[in-house]
Amino acid sequence: MIHTALSFITNELNQYLQLRTGTPGVDRVFLTSVATESNGVIIPDKSLGVSLINIEEERVYKDQRNSLVNNSGNVEYLNPEIKLNLYVLISANFQDKKANDSSDDYVEGLKQLSFVISFFQAKNVFTQENSPALADYDPNLRRLVIELYSYSFEQLYNFWTVVGAKYLPSVLYKLKIVSFQERQVSGIAAPIEHIRIDSKTKSQ
Repeated sequence: MIHTALSFITNELNQYLQLRTGTPGVDRVFLTSVATESNGVIIPDKSLGVSLINIEEERVYKDQRNSLVNNSGNVEYLNPEIKLNLYVLISANFQDKKANDSSDDYVEGLKQLSFVISFFQAKNVFTQENSPALADYDPNLRRLVIELYSYSFEQLYNFWTVVGAKYLPSVLYKLKIVSFQERQVSGIAAPIEHIRIDSKTKSQ
């Protein structure tokens, strides 16, 4: 489900950038790691990279319910679903490799990042109703909310130091909530249909 959520977001960005830049059929955004083991950037040149950098469990909205009534009328017991938040880094790899090529310079990379920010500012909630393609990627993906996440200079430095790659202009988003429910039944019981209350008291 993580891969389908990020693939969907990548495709949505590509469609938007194709319209915004007037380049239909040209993908500018790729779902990829930031760097290889040899510390080289593997995001294609003149492109944006969508990279998963952290996963956290959403505990605030954690559902404690662990039962449901199936089609046979029996109660099934399951473990509560896990809800996750994904931290997604979008990086601009414009290395200015060719002289006199403005489509590959630093300013162009900043412009493409600005388009990304504009896109999520205009639409940060994705459902199967407002984005029918979401169901095509995964029927279990009902709702995705993406919000800008700010981190400190120290966190920024630590991240790129751990990655071991040269810093790229980038923006970090928090994608929530991806829910996992394997529906592995741990027990089945007949439903409670009647409740008896004994109001009689023992005589002294």
